[in-house]
Amino acid sequence: MESSESSDLAGDLLTLYGRIRRTTLVGKVDEVTASQSAALGRLIRDGATTTADLARAEGVRPQSMGATVQALVDLGLADREPDPEDGRRTIVHATDAGRAARDESHRVRTRLLAERLAALEPDDRATVARSLAILRTLVEP
Repeated sequence: MESSESSDLAGDLLTLYGRIRRTTLVGKVDEVTASQSAALGRLIRDGATTTADLARAEGVRPQSMGATVQALVDLGLADREPDPEDGRRTIVHATDAGRAARDESHRVRTRLLAERLAALEPDDRATVARSLAILRTLVEP
């Protein structure tokens, strides 16, 4: 495939990703922003960490992540504790309420997409499944 074709395809894929993301956020019923959800998801997946390390992992400034973490703490979805190895640092972790909120959000978004997928013809659903297998190779080692 030519470079311009690959660039066009990449642009189309990113546009579709954004549309899928916006579609699944339409039924959002919580007060968690996209950046808060991303940070909470990373805390759940990767475990407790410092705000600075969380900022690096999410590709944002530490000050921005500080505000995000504070919002999660205020909502009861995350908590801070002193680092047992270095009292100058604070470790952030997801709370049980944060895990439950993330799980519920995932269930709602999954249900929405499942309903739309169910409306497709069986051959089209099979094509989506094959496409997902191919797309995984773009992001997995």
